[in-house]
Amino acid sequence: MLLVIGCLIGSWIVSGIIPTIIYYGLDIINPNYFLVVGLISCSIISYFTGSAYACIGTIGVSMIGIAEGMGISLPITAGMILSGALFGDKMSPFSDTTNMASGVTKTPLFVHIKSMLYTTFPAWIMALIIYAFIGSDFNTGAVNIEQIDSLKKAIQANFQISPLLLIVPLLTIVLAIKKVPPVIAIGIGAVTSIIVALIFQHQFDVQTILRSLVEGVQMDFGSDLTTKLFSNRGGMENMMHTISIVIIALIFGEIITKTGILGSLIIGLEKVIYNTVSLVFITILSCLLTTMISNSQYLSILMPGEAFLPLYKRRNISSRVLSRSLEDGGTMFGMLVPWTGDAAYVALTLGVATIDYLPFTFFALLSPVVSVVFAAFNIAIWKSSDDTWESNE
Repeated sequence: MLLVIGCLIGSWIVSGIIPTIIYYGLDIINPNYFLVVGLISCSIISYFTGSAYACIGTIGVSMIGIAEGMGISLPITAGMILSGALFGDKMSPFSDTTNMASGVTKTPLFVHIKSMLYTTFPAWIMALIIYAFIGSDFNTGAVNIEQIDSLKKAIQANFQISPLLLIVPLLTIVLAIKKVPPVIAIGIGAVTSIIVALIFQHQFDVQTILRSLVEGVQMDFGSDLTTKLFSNRGGMENMMHTISIVIIALIFGEIITKTGILGSLIIGLEKVIYNTVSLVFITILSCLLTTMISNSQYLSILMPGEAFLPLYKRRNISSRVLSRSLEDGGTMFGMLVPWTGDAAYVALTLGVATIDYLPFTFFALLSPVVSVVFAAFNIAIWKSSDDTWESNE
């Protein structure tokens, strides 16, 4: 997935797709509504692709470019992008984490997704309100009009801009809607954009266009801001740093798992569970600790899921409460812990350090809180004795 996304980012830049999105975005998007529009857009893209990675590497890169042009805070923008990307990744039936949480708890997929609606939408709505409030301070008068005009002229000077270029992103989204696996859909998007580059971007030779898949885009675009936006971006080589972190994290995670250290920690946490709210809280805390120790988003769902499933059944709490709690914790924390491969990918792709965007990733921060509060008030806490799918097994 990382290698294919690297190809996609490089090819979407050299074909003029990302520059076109930024160019039109600077004209269409009002600074006051930028964060709101961005959150909704990222949520939709991520839902249909089933991948936060794909969303961040495509529309996320474009949103960073628009924010850069308008002079809007990049950490806030990155937090907004990640909030939307995680919402879609969490709620999509095409997402690997959604299917994993469903599978490890033996909960039917759409029962699991319906259960998540209770905590996910309140957290998302609250995040939307916060971004709208923050965005209300981005008044048009504070926007550097000269910088925007300069960026648009620089984009026009380096790329052929056309609304026809937007067909490729639309094609990628349609493939995702048709349930084409994300890797294949993104790969088709990359190959199609190479063809588009050969048709529209005559200023680049064939070698430069094809090398964008491997090396990304490496050139001077005539202005500091334009070069910062488009140069040294994309390509499989630029993803190798992130991939190396992922590999090391997986090795470390396997060592921690096989030695029993992580399992012992989770079992130890069971001793402080007294009621439903403490059960949900400890489940989410286990997801966070597993992420921090194993550096793996998948292990943060898999291990607590396997460890706590018998405990939920003994307490007559439905497995859909467990599956939801695993996503409220495990799916959310992967890109917030700075030393994980997921966080490294976000920081590299968006150009914003994890520690900088973390305080503004409101959806990810609110999801665990909403989950615990709902448990405290016994909202959407079902009994396992009412789970009809278990009685049918």
